[in-house]
Amino acid sequence: MKRNTALLMDSAGHYAYVHEGFSWPAFFLGPLWAVAKRRWWFLLPMLGVEACLWFGSQLAVNLRIFPLMLLVLVAELGYFLARGWYGNRWLAASLRRRGYARVA
Repeated sequence: MKRNTALLMDSAGHYAYVHEGFSWPAFFLGPLWAVAKRRWWFLLPMLGVEACLWFGSQLAVNLRIFPLMLLVLVAELGYFLARGWYGNRWLAASLRRRGYARVA
């Protein structure tokens, strides 16, 4: 088994690997990562947050309000980091809810 990887198995014998730690694909790709992992309930809130941040950034740029631009930039960076930090945890929790259990 790979280092820093959890092996999960369901009752039907299907296996899934989930990396532990920071998720670079979730950090960089966001909603596309959710589509690739086939986690549709992750996709909906991600698209909602992406839309809010996009509209906020457009508003800040059009109004030319520097503190608002800075606030939106910090919010986007925080959102990217949250996706990276929690992406693999969200994936593992989703698999556990579907009946997967960690293999020793």
